[in-house]
Amino acid sequence: MKFKLLPLSGKAVWQNNKPFIWFLLSLLLIHSVLKIIFYQYNQSLLFTGADKALTAIDRLRMFKWSLVADLLTLLAINAGLLFALTAVHLFSKKTAAWVIVPFFVVLNSFAVILNLADIFYFPFHFQRANADLLYVVDHSLNRLVHQNFFMLIVSALGIVSITGLMWYLHRKINRSFQSGNNCRFATALLFAGAGLCFMFKNTLGKILLPTYPLIELKSNQLIVIQNSFHTFMYSVFRNGSGLQVNNYMTTAACDSIFPIRKTLNTDKNAGPKPNIVLFIMESVPYDFFDSSSAYKVNMPFFDSLLQKSTLFNNAFCFGHESNKGITAILAGIPTLTDIPIYHSPYVNMPFTPIGSALKKLQYQSLFCIGDEYDNFGFAKCMNWLGIDSYYSMEDIPGYKKIPAHSMGLQDEYVLDFFYQKIRQQHSPFFAIQYNISTHYPYDIPENFAKKTPANYTVAMKSMQYYDYSLQQFFNHIKNEPWFANTKFIFCSDHWLFPQGKPGTYTAVSGFRIPVIIYDPSVNKKQVDNRLASQFDILPTILAAAGYGGPVISYGNNLSDSSSISNYVFSKSTSNVYQVTDSSYVLGFNMANNKAEYLYNYKADIDLKKNLAGDKNYAAVLKTLTIQVKAFLQKTVSNYNSKAFK
Repeated sequence: MKFKLLPLSGKAVWQNNKPFIWFLLSLLLIHSVLKIIFYQYNQSLLFTGADKALTAIDRLRMFKWSLVADLLTLLAINAGLLFALTAVHLFSKKTAAWVIVPFFVVLNSFAVILNLADIFYFPFHFQRANADLLYVVDHSLNRLVHQNFFMLIVSALGIVSITGLMWYLHRKINRSFQSGNNCRFATALLFAGAGLCFMFKNTLGKILLPTYPLIELKSNQLIVIQNSFHTFMYSVFRNGSGLQVNNYMTTAACDSIFPIRKTLNTDKNAGPKPNIVLFIMESVPYDFFDSSSAYKVNMPFFDSLLQKSTLFNNAFCFGHESNKGITAILAGIPTLTDIPIYHSPYVNMPFTPIGSALKKLQYQSLFCIGDEYDNFGFAKCMNWLGIDSYYSMEDIPGYKKIPAHSMGLQDEYVLDFFYQKIRQQHSPFFAIQYNISTHYPYDIPENFAKKTPANYTVAMKSMQYYDYSLQQFFNHIKNEPWFANTKFIFCSDHWLFPQGKPGTYTAVSGFRIPVIIYDPSVNKKQVDNRLASQFDILPTILAAAGYGGPVISYGNNLSDSSSISNYVFSKSTSNVYQVTDSSYVLGFNMANNKAEYLYNYKADIDLKKNLAGDKNYAAVLKTLTIQVKAFLQKTVSNYNSKAFK
């Protein structure tokens, strides 16, 4: 076996390594084009208010880091290809053709498909792909392809086209190796690079973080330049663990600013314990309830209910995904991990399982959803929370013949089943219903859709259908003996565009949700202007049930007028956490420990003026920064208290 010396002349170096260089440049071009499409498609979501105007320097920095992110990702994938082809062609060309090439075709195809999918998936979770995708993609694709044949065909053609293109590029470089051109100089450089990476692995570790470009970019600019394969694999590698620990202040100071271990002021009424029914409303924004909004929906049921209920008109969700909403509402804790908490290594953290807590007070509990069993991991979540019974679409008699939405059975039929299950419970009971029909793509029954106003968006029409379904449910239960002693709570799992498609929003409007409490024994209209959040639902329910033990709670009892939330917290993107008070909203980047923005949303409704660098607002910025730091430090500390034990 002969080994040739490395070519030294420039022309020889180019000729010898041209195949791999062209291969890499071709892939780089494909990923760059996808970046441009991502930017154009999501520009209105990423750059709003004061961030709309990008300077030439901003664009140059984004261009630079975009190339760096894609090039590093492609080298990480394809350096292995080059090493494998170099080694294998010395011994067996067939091995390269039948093993090496197909493997890297699949890997590169997956990277391209992931970046392509993120163009359209970004509006639903406001970040690049991460490990959370593993827990939702099966649900979404499984339901949609069964309901939409056209989407199935388009998706299949897209995957085949991308895979075909990758096969062509890989076969081309493989043929070059078969002809004896094995890119020796490029291989030697990559081996040398690997050695340097090992020698300086700590520095390299920082550079390879998906958030490293934040040294020059803002978080919304970072999202544009990131490569989805990079963010996804980094997240999968971490497996939901490895939360960044920042000791911003002493433990005592943190506890005094943001205590989470509390004793609730419970209802001292000596009468029978109230039943509690919680409606978790899928993707319902506050806009549907806001009379000043262009997206206010005519809802006979809700409009009537609000005449005898308490509406919290300054309520906010924590995140933009259902698996974050359900844990914020029912577990009362924020999700900092990329994956759902109930799938993560932190399931043993200290928290108050609502089902187990209510069981101590002789409550029966049930959860009902018109979706397939354990989609989104909700069955695991209910078991984690100590809920007694879990009902999904398969439990509904004749479910295969019941009209269905793309994501599950239509609401009116599921609510009828929910009513039947409640009737089988003894009092006191705690019942949860998670609706489906207001979920994208909003395909409600055609006969109902025809009766909705023509100027309504598809999201508004789905809300009107949900309102109709609830009206039928309440018509059934209003004469039940347990009705008068039941508290009904309505809370959205997260905000989503009322337009039914990506549209305008702000750091404030993009988190506002409705929270409503209806107590037939009170039957009084009230609009509560206090700040409220999903974290308040857990303590409100436990207090209503008379739970007197200590609880871990990130929120407050909404029925207690002395329990006031001065701040609410939300997760804007994978790195940015928001704190909102009665006038200001601040975005804090956990990756670089800096405040990215500060807006006076009362005076500046469209959030056009970023006050983060204004000395006149230094005191406000300092106060809100301390609050969000205490929130993050306390949350990470709580996560790690019993994790992995």
